[in-house]
Amino acid sequence: MNFISNTADVFLNRWPTIWNLILEHMYLSLISIAIAILISVPLGIYLTRHRKIADTIIGIAGVFQTIPSLALLVFLVPFIGTGQVPAIIALTVYGLLPILRNTYLGITGVERSAINAGIGMGMTNRQVLWMVELPLSLSVIMGGIRTATVLIIGVATIAGLIGAGGLGDLIFRGLQTYNTGLILAGAIPSALLAIVFDYLLKLLEADVTPQGLKQGQKTSKNVSRWRKWVVLALILILPLSTLASQLGETAGGKDTITITGKNFTEQEIMVYIMGHLIEEHTELNVEYESFLGGTAPAFEGVNTGNYDLYMEYTGTALLSILKEEMVSDPDKVYDIVKERFKEEYDLVWLEPFGFNNTYTLTIRKEDAESWGVQTISDLGEKAAELTLGSEPEFLERPDGYPGLVDTYGFEFGGTQAMDSGIMYSAIKNGEVDVIDAYSTDGRIPAFNLQILEDDKGFFPPYYATPVIRADTLEKYPEIEEVLGMLAGKINNEKMQELNAKVDLDKEQYEKVALDFLREEGLID
Repeated sequence: MNFISNTADVFLNRWPTIWNLILEHMYLSLISIAIAILISVPLGIYLTRHRKIADTIIGIAGVFQTIPSLALLVFLVPFIGTGQVPAIIALTVYGLLPILRNTYLGITGVERSAINAGIGMGMTNRQVLWMVELPLSLSVIMGGIRTATVLIIGVATIAGLIGAGGLGDLIFRGLQTYNTGLILAGAIPSALLAIVFDYLLKLLEADVTPQGLKQGQKTSKNVSRWRKWVVLALILILPLSTLASQLGETAGGKDTITITGKNFTEQEIMVYIMGHLIEEHTELNVEYESFLGGTAPAFEGVNTGNYDLYMEYTGTALLSILKEEMVSDPDKVYDIVKERFKEEYDLVWLEPFGFNNTYTLTIRKEDAESWGVQTISDLGEKAAELTLGSEPEFLERPDGYPGLVDTYGFEFGGTQAMDSGIMYSAIKNGEVDVIDAYSTDGRIPAFNLQILEDDKGFFPPYYATPVIRADTLEKYPEIEEVLGMLAGKINNEKMQELNAKVDLDKEQYEKVALDFLREEGLID
């Protein structure tokens, strides 16, 4: 019953947000489908006239289909940036093969007698194509388009990881906070969209293909024509209305800055804290963009100008972005990243907020007591018997598992990559023995976990700091003073408390941010 009521509450309380994400999802999907059709159908026709290269070209399209969608998206980010453009490119790539293959097979499968009859009537090659081959193969081509549509709508959920919007935003937020209501609020509309658009295309197929017309002879021509135009209108108008809405928002009266963040609780709360503080104390309008899947897309999004501002951690910037050697002194780390970011990327580090969200290794308190473990070094004797549950990023970062192994001289018996929202349930249920937690996570005390002391000082300081584009700050210098109001205002305990309100109490990120700002007297 709690599961059902939680899902119902999400749909009722967040319906405006869900509806906007549905429109974004349709826009991304249908634009990608349209581009895939424009590429694949002409190319498929061309291959029917040059059959020697057909297998090679279709094989290349098949290779692109085998590339994991997430890998393709992340690969595009350094070259194109974040947002809708790389998402549309990736989704288009995924739609090419079914349409291309069906176009080729449909046309080559047309009976030779029908083609010879057209030639015998004096038709040119072009007339044979348009009047014989395409009409007779249209049902096969439509089958490819329907397959591509369902595939693209499903894959489009991962677009949220690079700030492109869509229903994936809700799914990833739900995974992060272990909120099944949010997961279903993204998954159910996505599945329904795939079903609805597959059905609409089925109706369109029935009205434009010879096979469909033959099967539907009882339907009057007027009804068929009316239905065909309604279906086409729905398919075309919905994405265009979304685009018009986006352009309308961009064309607002106030100057606008865009803030983004990484896809975990703390980042999302801080994005709203920064944004509402700026809106309260300046004349600027703030847009809150989709929360990105990790450090790379967030940094690249600001660096390439897709966004103006985000929150970064000093240790992450030092090791993962600048690829510098480990430094343990907090002030020195801050000075290094501030100087290098300005020189190399023209990005400005403002004053830190005050909390140090360093990585930690965390175990169940009962295990700490029974094993007599207080520090990371103490795990050495038992490590080979234990399983580490970890975010994928931690397993690859130099300030993560590889560096930890080098520093402490032991490896765990196994590692399992998982979303941070799932890690806590996994360790609570005994599926893993150790997790890489964040020191400000409110779930650590709530799940009766114990942070192990980093007795060799491996993890660098991770002081959270706003990072802004220099051209944005030059244009709106008042932002620095406004965000300076937060400098030193949030310590680890306060951030842990704010995180717990979302992760445990299921409050919305924006509400938690607004409540904090009001409690501190920073907004009315």
